[in-house]
Amino acid sequence: MSPTNKQTFAIDHRDLMWSSKTFVLSVLTAFLISMLLYTFMLIASEPAPVDEAIVSTASAATAKVVVASEYISPMWAIFVFNSIAALMASVGTGALLFIHPLLISDIRMRSGHSRYASLSIDFERMLVPGNRLLQKLAHRMDAGFPYTDANSPKEGVWKYCGYSREDYRMLAYMLPFTIPLMIMVVNGILVGILLAFFIFNGSLTGFEMFGSKGIFIGVFYNLSYFVVSIVPHGIIEIPALLLAAAMGYSFARFQSSEIVRKGLFLGNSYGDLKTDVALVLDTAKEYMLSGYLWKMSAIILLMLLFAAYMETYVTLQIVERVMLELGGFLGTM
Repeated sequence: MSPTNKQTFAIDHRDLMWSSKTFVLSVLTAFLISMLLYTFMLIASEPAPVDEAIVSTASAATAKVVVASEYISPMWAIFVFNSIAALMASVGTGALLFIHPLLISDIRMRSGHSRYASLSIDFERMLVPGNRLLQKLAHRMDAGFPYTDANSPKEGVWKYCGYSREDYRMLAYMLPFTIPLMIMVVNGILVGILLAFFIFNGSLTGFEMFGSKGIFIGVFYNLSYFVVSIVPHGIIEIPALLLAAAMGYSFARFQSSEIVRKGLFLGNSYGDLKTDVALVLDTAKEYMLSGYLWKMSAIILLMLLFAAYMETYVTLQIVERVMLELGGFLGTM
């Protein structure tokens, strides 16, 4: 394994911008879709199903913390699950690449098991159209993505697959991006649907209580509650998760560029695949053992520990105080 420059895996503004944009776009998308659903259901005079769906989603997202709180303190429960998400986005991005040996072992086994190969090919061919759509979207978002409409003739090990050599190469290119992308999207969606829940229900409650002028009051009150409930700890927790995702994305950019630069996964034999996978795993091991990764991970975990303390012992007090003052202020209007 040839050592790379110690700055190879260091994050820069591109990585932080990617994680921030992905999170914000996920929030906005979830918010807009939720508001459209609310509006449609309001026209149908049945907004309750959307409420139930949002409450169920929020409950499912927090259920693990609630269950863990029965055995450890809420602060440590919050810290543990946030830390798992952060480490999955950073360290897990490198660990995911160790799935390659399993994939190529499966391909090799097919040559001696015709029935298994036939069933696998039939199943994989069903997935090809959806896979191609994802590849086109990835190519539009990333000009460096090695996408091509033309597939080479199936030779060597690829005769036993329902996908082509190019498909596997594209999978190898996209694979390291999946975990940081999922972490940002899932967290963004949760924030977006909760934001829609508070805004819509605030406007509806305000209208029912005070008429049209109450819409602003209801939205302002609920939005204030939403913001105050998140900001005290979120101002630390969200940047920590963004930083973890940026770490994963930085590695993904480097790893994927190596696939293009070194011409990996262009062979037709098991030996070629095994050699290319070894190169990929060398880089993954170097990333996972790098001092930079673990130094940044330690900083992220400390941030999340402090955020968990704030959420458990400080945020609630701030919410009670601010909302009491705000309720008194709105009562004089």
